[in-house]
Amino acid sequence: MTVFDELYELGKKRAKHTVWVFSDLQQAKFENAKRCLDLCMEDYLELGAPAEMLWYLGDSTESANYGELLRMTKLQEDAFGRLGVPLMYASGNHDYDYADFCRRQGIAEFSMPFYEMVQDHPGWLTTKDCEETWFKFELGNYMVYFFCDHIAHDNSWCSTHNRIRWGREQYPYGQEHWDGIRADMEACEKPHIITAAHCAFPGGNRDTEFLGKIQPLPLRVRLHLYGHSHIGEYNCPKERIFSEIQWVDWQDIPQVDVASFENIRGSFCHSVMLQIYEDDTLGLFFRNHDKKEWCSAFFPKPYSVEEPGNYGRRAYLSWAPWDGVEKPEDPGEGYGARA
Repeated sequence: MTVFDELYELGKKRAKHTVWVFSDLQQAKFENAKRCLDLCMEDYLELGAPAEMLWYLGDSTESANYGELLRMTKLQEDAFGRLGVPLMYASGNHDYDYADFCRRQGIAEFSMPFYEMVQDHPGWLTTKDCEETWFKFELGNYMVYFFCDHIAHDNSWCSTHNRIRWGREQYPYGQEHWDGIRADMEACEKPHIITAAHCAFPGGNRDTEFLGKIQPLPLRVRLHLYGHSHIGEYNCPKERIFSEIQWVDWQDIPQVDVASFENIRGSFCHSVMLQIYEDDTLGLFFRNHDKKEWCSAFFPKPYSVEEPGNYGRRAYLSWAPWDGVEKPEDPGEGYGARA
């Protein structure tokens, strides 16, 4: 037994909530996807299927072949459905592959089989409408916000990769929309917030656009979870190839890359077990499903040390882009006095 096994077993005794978090099964070749999914499910069941909820952070499928998308959808609905627990889904860029194909063929109608299946599956949750950008739900003393890629009903615009993919002129959401999400978070009655999406906030693996428009995040945000950037993939994010934990730019909020649920682009089939303890602190355990072992663990501190926007007390030493002022000039080497 490793130290990670000991920590996980200790955490299980204290956890009041446990969530299995994963993303990016996505394989265009059905046989690859089935092999990876079977491997992950076998390992998860040997752990005793401990989670009360599944958080799937996008890219369930990858293909413009509609028949293969249906096969991939049924494969996963059957596997996850047998667990008998809620599944929350944040759509990702590859969920829109068929929509992109239809657009290029001049066809207005399109389908996203996995996303639509989640909408219809009893007890599972995603956005109610494909044009919506987010949804939320409660888990104990946490409010959980899922941010999703989104598309027009008529395929005239689409947002994936956390930016506008096509139809910029028709895209309906401006800064006021993202300000409204932050206002909802600030008005939340829960003492803690977790956010999740297919992509990262600024500071995470691979670049982003829209999520940065929600900043500064309220202090009660304890963690962001995301996929998209397959750990161990040499193509992206290049020099940060094995970076699993980062911080949101300008804020003391950790963000964790959970990708990927496959071992073809990624280095191994990878997921995270999230534990929420009696005191509402968090524990995250990173699973290597290929070796059936915990490969690391992370315990975020339960608070943020800096209040966003309150940088005036350290004039030249702190600055954030949402302060509404220009960045002060660097006073030069040797300036180090603090108020």
